Amino acid sequence: MKKSLLIFMTLMGLPLSAMAHPGHDAVGFMSGVLHPLTGLDHLLVMLAIGFWAARAPTQNRFQIPALFISFLLVGLTMGAFMGQSNIVEMGIAVSVIAMGVVLLLSAKINVVWQIALTSVFGLMHGFVHGQELILANNGLQAIIGLVLTTSVLLLIGFVLGNQKDSVGRYLQSLLVSVLTVAGAFFLIA
Repeated sequence: MKKSLLIFMTLMGLPLSAMAHPGHDAVGFMSGVLHPLTGLDHLLVMLAIGFWAARAPTQNRFQIPALFISFLLVGLTMGAFMGQSNIVEMGIAVSVIAMGVVLLLSAKINVVWQIALTSVFGLMHGFVHGQELILANNGLQAIIGLVLTTSVLLLIGFVLGNQKDSVGRYLQSLLVSVLTVAGAFFLIA
């Protein structure tokens, strides 16, 4: 109970809106590097995608992150040219909760759903980043920074997901809990 209260209180102190990305005074490469780290929604989903990939069947372990980054790039392009969409912001909030569910059911999700969910989540997160990074100077450098940080977050999630003992089960439970609570707050905010 004390751990749950601590997690809840920590989340209450973080930016809750899916649109909360403060501190983007940096331009170019650094703007892209910092962008996924300053929004809890993006940070959690990217860690969860990596965690999920580590728990996937061997033949899909590297396809999930590669597919996510591919569709992130497609979404970046779409967001840069199509502009603002509040529906996508709502989709980002839903993706946070959905990743909690995915981690709970990961062994039971077939490959078609893995491809669909990974593609849609990558597309949505890329779209939002594309809307915001297009305003940055040196957009190509910002995209390179964003893809680099996204790859590192996916790798961290992958390493955490490879913990198979009680630590792995604890990390999975913790991540599911944080995703669910944070996603609910994003929907309400």
